[in-house]
Amino acid sequence: MANFKKISFKTRGAEGNIKLYQKSYVEIELDQHRQLLSVRWLRPVKSEEYRDGIQETSHILLAHKLQKLLVNNQRMGVLTMEDQGWLAKISVEVISKSNLKWLAIVSSVDMLQQLTNEVLDKKVKEETPPFDTQYFLSEQEALEWLASA
Repeated sequence: MANFKKISFKTRGAEGNIKLYQKSYVEIELDQHRQLLSVRWLRPVKSEEYRDGIQETSHILLAHKLQKLLVNNQRMGVLTMEDQGWLAKISVEVISKSNLKWLAIVSSVDMLQQLTNEVLDKKVKEETPPFDTQYFLSEQEALEWLASA
């Protein structure tokens, strides 16, 4: 198993966003003006990479008490059944402790990925405080929805 070094840093991204975390497979940015966290998966990921990105996202979401989250899964691929179960469990734990109110998911046109997202969302919402989830095929549409929320 590969040993990955944690590379975490802050830089200014597009439109004054602060890039809080970047690896070859994920980038996480904070838009302080909109109080919005954006997670972009940059390629299909291995299980340990996915879990690392989700754990970092969870930490940032809780530390900054954010209400808006955008997750761009377009390049990520489809999760294994094991990772889906893990994600449901950690999502319930984190969302229950968070201030999350609006979740925008940007999905690929892959129907299996879309179905997986919707099944996970339904499972998580059964055990967490209410939050609104919308699905999009473009990040721009997702950002517009979150800006109006």
